[in-house]
Amino acid sequence: MAGLIIKQTPSVIFLLVSFWVQVESGSSRPKPITVNITKVTKIVLSCNLTLLTAHKSPITGMWEKDGNKIDKREFDFDQNTSHLFQNYEFDFQNGSDAGNYTCVFDTNPKSEGRFEVQIPPIWTKNINEIRSDGDHINLTCKSDRYTPLYWIWSKEVKGSKVTLNNETGDRYYIHSLGNKSSLLIKSLIMDNTTYYHCDAVYEVGFSGLRIHLKVNSLVAAVIPFVCIVAEVLVLVIFILVCERKMKQKENLAEGEKIPEKLTIDELPDVTENGARHRKVESTSVQEMQN
Repeated sequence: MAGLIIKQTPSVIFLLVSFWVQVESGSSRPKPITVNITKVTKIVLSCNLTLLTAHKSPITGMWEKDGNKIDKREFDFDQNTSHLFQNYEFDFQNGSDAGNYTCVFDTNPKSEGRFEVQIPPIWTKNINEIRSDGDHINLTCKSDRYTPLYWIWSKEVKGSKVTLNNETGDRYYIHSLGNKSSLLIKSLIMDNTTYYHCDAVYEVGFSGLRIHLKVNSLVAAVIPFVCIVAEVLVLVIFILVCERKMKQKENLAEGEKIPEKLTIDELPDVTENGARHRKVESTSVQEMQN
């Protein structure tokens, strides 16, 4: 088990970053310390390893950038202090110096500390926007705590980036203030469907973001509503047809029962008519005999 200590002292000219982390056998890699750089700066990344169990001397320490070894050395372990200390110093001049830096000690298990050195990232609320033909849209990018020298907006046209400004037609308007910049596009048309880039430019480079805008035609915007109305109409017609069929079945069932009732009710009338008929016949026979 080992303890790893790192201190952070930011400066415009000189930057010393340190941290502390407890390394245990089988534990996951420690969370990196984020270092944001906006100006040309000398950086010293420092790792102080405290060993809590006995280890053989010497112990090898190394530095890696994005998984590649950039510095390697051996340390004679001091049994009295139980500490190992190593630095990595470099000048951050542009974006190529950004990356994931790791100090590694070949203890058992391995002990390491991680730094994420970067130009401050920018962000936006939505990286995918959908609007309809004729709408307006306001694309916005922000940088937390860091104010860039200036902002640049551009759009992709046939694979190339075309810079936008307030003189690029009447439908584009750019407003930048401090750590925030917005691009207003008026009266959208389908040709405005593309990727838009916003870049925050610093002394050491830029941090960029890409936003996709899709503009639908009015017909495309109405299609979902038409589909919903069509589904409702089909459902209503289906219900009406089912009710009509059920009503027809009920009428047929009632029609089959009515003749039976009439036959039974008319039986006395039939008997009475038969008696009358026989009475008339008897009267006629007597008249003939007379």
